[in-house]
Amino acid sequence: MVDSEPPIWQWRRLRRVFRRPSDLWLSLRLGYFIWRVPHWVDDRPLPVLLQTLERSRRPAARDLKSSVERINRLSRPWFKVPPLRARNNCYVRSLMFYRFVDAPTIALRIHLVVEPRLSSGDRLRGHAWVSAGSDFCEAPQPEVLARAKVIYTYPDVA
Repeated sequence: MVDSEPPIWQWRRLRRVFRRPSDLWLSLRLGYFIWRVPHWVDDRPLPVLLQTLERSRRPAARDLKSSVERINRLSRPWFKVPPLRARNNCYVRSLMFYRFVDAPTIALRIHLVVEPRLSSGDRLRGHAWVSAGSDFCEAPQPEVLARAKVIYTYPDVA
């Protein structure tokens, strides 16, 4: 006989991810965003896309830290889904944070930077992150932050 009840550990995992009823809807919105954002980047100039994301309604949060925690918690399972796994990079996560993070009293800025080559054979590395004042949604490594050359910031004035 096959037991139709999921094991207790699955229920515990679901409770850790979905803490309130609105988390399910936000998780679905995050999954859709992760799936579609590469197409949107291809279809629109970056400033137009960022303006659209900036004007979008964000899920309300107490503060930056709680908003980032919630988005991380609800997006993490999507980045484990095989077709979306390759999208777990700083560019997609930064666009996701820029779109969904609610920092009630602080303006968000997205930064696209390039890390200079350390030697002639080294490959060029790009990075992206979102800042809110002096805080970061995902803090870059200090050595990257020190070496990075900004190629684009939106909005360009804080």
